[in-house]
Amino acid sequence: MKCMHTRLPDFYTKLEAAAKKRRPETKYSITGFEHVQTAKLASLRCGRIEDEIYELTEDEEIVEVQVRCVPFNPEINATVISKGYTADGRCKKAVIDNIYASVPSEDYYLIDAEVIDDRRSAGPAQFNR
Repeated sequence: MKCMHTRLPDFYTKLEAAAKKRRPETKYSITGFEHVQTAKLASLRCGRIEDEIYELTEDEEIVEVQVRCVPFNPEINATVISKGYTADGRCKKAVIDNIYASVPSEDYYLIDAEVIDDRRSAGPAQFNR
């Protein structure tokens, strides 16, 4: 199982290395998982994304690579846990509620792209196209 998954910190490291492999001065950023403290990602997909980032940097005109991880389902229902602590660090009370949010879909982030090469696998993603 260990070989099939990539830890989130390793994912960040591998993608940055792919972006800077050809030209170390290439600017690089990744967003979308800031709220995730720990995760494991499918290693085969991570490798594909690494290759795609490297492919982007083969174009000499590209000086910056931005990676954005967007939720597949842009409509999120989240549980909200609010906790109140006393001065001595004891949790005095917790309140559980829920909230519904709609986040931008991938179309929002692709609006300025000259060329879009959609390499998503067949499956549920096909229904959104």
